[in-house]
Amino acid sequence: MTTGEQGREGGPEGPKSVIRSEELFQGAREVMIIHNEDRYRLLITKSGKLILNK
Repeated sequence: MTTGEQGREGGPEGPKSVIRSEELFQGAREVMIIHNEDRYRLLITKSGKLILNK
């Protein structure tokens, strides 16, 4: 998280943490996220948008 990014989006107090997509993907086009034992696929489309699939 970069200094000064907190509070730019989210609720009145801002988000608890901010992760830039570049840091999350680390050069890849997709990542797997495990949430409550379920696996989700987060990918970057050719047009640069994010899609989350279960």
